[in-house]
Amino acid sequence: MDIQTRQNLRGDCMLTEVSLDWRGKPCKPNKHGGMRAACFVLGIQAFEIMAIAAVGNNLITYVFNEMHFPLSESANIVTNFVGTIFILSLVGGFLSDSYLGSFWTMLIFGFVELSGLILLSVQAHLPQLRPPPCNMMSGEHCMEAKGFKAVTFFLALYLVALGSGCLKPNMISHGADQFRNDDPDDQSRKLSTYFNTAYFSFCVGELIALTVLVWVQMRSGMDVGLGVSAAAMAMGLISLVCGAPFYRNKPSQGSIFTPIARVFVAAFAKRKQVCLSSSGVPHTKNVPKHHGVSSQSVCNLSHIHKFRFLDKACIKSQDGCNMKESPWKLCSKAEVEQVKVILSVIPIFACTIIFNTVLA
Repeated sequence: MDIQTRQNLRGDCMLTEVSLDWRGKPCKPNKHGGMRAACFVLGIQAFEIMAIAAVGNNLITYVFNEMHFPLSESANIVTNFVGTIFILSLVGGFLSDSYLGSFWTMLIFGFVELSGLILLSVQAHLPQLRPPPCNMMSGEHCMEAKGFKAVTFFLALYLVALGSGCLKPNMISHGADQFRNDDPDDQSRKLSTYFNTAYFSFCVGELIALTVLVWVQMRSGMDVGLGVSAAAMAMGLISLVCGAPFYRNKPSQGSIFTPIARVFVAAFAKRKQVCLSSSGVPHTKNVPKHHGVSSQSVCNLSHIHKFRFLDKACIKSQDGCNMKESPWKLCSKAEVEQVKVILSVIPIFACTIIFNTVLA
């Protein structure tokens, strides 16, 4: 997709009909999307959580007993691993929205996670890649993993963290993208069903991981257990790829930070201007027309009465000059409302910080 088309796809509204198939062509309503396509996404979600939960649950045991790191350092390695996954979720979301799209982000980083799981399994199987066997609980001095062995372990571990972190934020959103919103009532019902099913698949995957896969690790060894986790991840990727002909893919829209910055800059530059419209938002740019977008595309954003200082970003200059204003001085209504939505959900996001801190 060329740059001009990508810029047009941004528009000023949430163009609900802008979706492409895997070849970059406009989607067909009777062929692409729907619960059939979402089921393939549910597959990778279940298999991915199955793989990563089994690794994370028994990781401290492996680090302590097999790699011979002290218990305190082993716990620190595990918490750093989990924290890295959550931090990299921001990177995965940014890459998906701005450059790659959710499908390609999941596919690329799914293989990254798979490669990390395979490398962990190989290291757990080959004695040459681990320190000599030693009972850490007996109090004897055990040789800690160093040099190439430690590099191999941390490389594998953080390949898993990189893949899982960038994969997680895109699975739910890609599944939700499969439902058209030309009928809001029907879409609400279908999305509710999808999210309930997605949570169920998540729970089933984690249940299997914390029972069957952990039992395999304890009974047959970490090498077999990690190999099973790698196989589960491979099955998830197969599910993702098999659904490619049916997906509705939203095209990437460039940097998500630039429009946000433009709204704040424009609002600050026009902070002394008075809004003459009773609605508070007198200016609205026209929705751009481009190939592949249905004429039924509409703006789904209603005016938010909070953060009204941002409304000045879409006020035309009152200096009497009819010259076209820079995007950094005049924003669309939709851009302003989207920034308001982001600001409105920050308190919700902040509430989860305490919960996850206690959980960690």
